[in-house]
Amino acid sequence: MDVVKTQICSEVDSLAPNMYGISEFLKANPETAYQEYKACDYLSRILKEKGFVVEKGVGQVETAFLGTPDIDQTSRPTVAFLAEYDALPKIGHGCGHNLIAAASLGAAIALKNVLKIDSGGLVVVGTPAEEGGGGKVRLAEAGVFDDIDLAMMFHPGSINIAGKGMLGRIKFKIEFFGRTAHASGSPDKGINALDAMVATYSSINAIRQHLRPDGRIHGIITHGGDAPNIIPDYAAGLFYVRAGSRSYRDEIFERVTNCARGAALAIGAEYNIEIDPPKLDPMKRNSVLEATITANLEALGITPDPDDGRRGSSDIGNLSHYLPSMHPVLAIVDSDIPGHSVDFCEATTSDRGRQTLLNAAKMLAMTAYDYLTSVEMREQVREDFKRSE
Repeated sequence: MDVVKTQICSEVDSLAPNMYGISEFLKANPETAYQEYKACDYLSRILKEKGFVVEKGVGQVETAFLGTPDIDQTSRPTVAFLAEYDALPKIGHGCGHNLIAAASLGAAIALKNVLKIDSGGLVVVGTPAEEGGGGKVRLAEAGVFDDIDLAMMFHPGSINIAGKGMLGRIKFKIEFFGRTAHASGSPDKGINALDAMVATYSSINAIRQHLRPDGRIHGIITHGGDAPNIIPDYAAGLFYVRAGSRSYRDEIFERVTNCARGAALAIGAEYNIEIDPPKLDPMKRNSVLEATITANLEALGITPDPDDGRRGSSDIGNLSHYLPSMHPVLAIVDSDIPGHSVDFCEATTSDRGRQTLLNAAKMLAMTAYDYLTSVEMREQVREDFKRSE
């Protein structure tokens, strides 16, 4: 490890109390999508104390922020450290966003303290509402990332890996509209919306076995009627489709649409499908970035694990199609503890969680340093990014 990277690691270690404090504050004050007012205020205050100028409400998103160093460290190329801080309903930070925010702030502050002014720029972007709200999509569409060359963050998990695929996702509601009637006395006068919903659900089950390995469809029936002796005139369900490419995601969605259309026709009901925006895109991975992350993880004594093949969806997938983006995963639990669980939430502030937090901040800052100080690496990252989906 060279002298500057050793200095970066020392800076991160000196920031450990601040980073632990961020993680613990967010864990104790969980806020869901677009309600992260306490988190936004707290993180903004920490950045100001460490020599950043902070603008809240960027991109017309109240709980987003942009932190820039108060010295001239905003030249191109510029790296953005992404801070997520929204929590899940009921189980709080069961996805570990408290660690994500703490690591990104720690990496940015450490790098600011060692980066030469002529090496390039860095910013911290507070990105709310990853859990279902698509905050990064809104910020990108508003131009927040227009002057940024690389976006970076880490995610806690159960393996150590420089990058992994994500699935594109469409979240949508299916509704059916029929006609009420007495279910025993005049069933011939009714149109059963629930029958249409059940037929749709069954049709979706039938096509699941014919999907490619990266295809997913899952959902629930959210309304099926009000009383057994009344033919339901309204039924509804909430569904996700996912796939490893945008084109296959959209193809699966069209097949599900056909299931609903056919069921409505068979039953005589009307139907409506409403997409809950934004559509999430699969991650556009960058082999150059992942090779650099791997080298820095190994310098920290962390050997990357094999990919376990598990895939989710995130709005950083959309961002990765705007600009080169990295999303490595570092373990805070063993494989028997799933994400989005109370146990995972508790692990974020465990001894292992704290050590992973420090390693994540070091890895992020070291990789940003490599990018900002190597013209060759930046060109290779750019070339890799130009490839098709």
